Amino acid sequence: MKTSRSLMSVLLAVISIMTITGCETFGPKYATVRNDTAVLPEEKGRIVFYRPSSHYGYGMRPDILLNGKKVGTSRPGTIFFVDVDPGKWQVTVPAVLYPGKTSIDISIPQHETVYVKTSFGPSAFAGRTDIEVVNSEKAMTE
Repeated sequence: MKTSRSLMSVLLAVISIMTITGCETFGPKYATVRNDTAVLPEEKGRIVFYRPSSHYGYGMRPDILLNGKKVGTSRPGTIFFVDVDPGKWQVTVPAVLYPGKTSIDISIPQHETVYVKTSFGPSAFAGRTDIEVVNSEKAMTE
């Protein structure tokens, strides 16, 4: 009887820790993106990637690729940025459940910021992530 109570206590502690750390967000927060410590170099452009918090597609956390190189992960409620050389870039998010991917081409001007939103919509049944470039006002409200 004591053993089962001890086991239940340990199990409850493990589940609590997993729940707390599972809800943790990674990467710079919005305040960091807007903060002076995150100053955009004059010769670069910035891509801010974000995914609004949502229960829909919560367990899906696909990689985000920039010109084929992994730069981050699309996780609910996260935001991060990448400073790049000005020019044309391709953002790709591989499908989670089935073969395939979602891609968009974006143009990054010098010393300007472009906001890229990832989300799960109707195509999420196939594990596909929606990608869209949004204006700064929409990005700030989300």
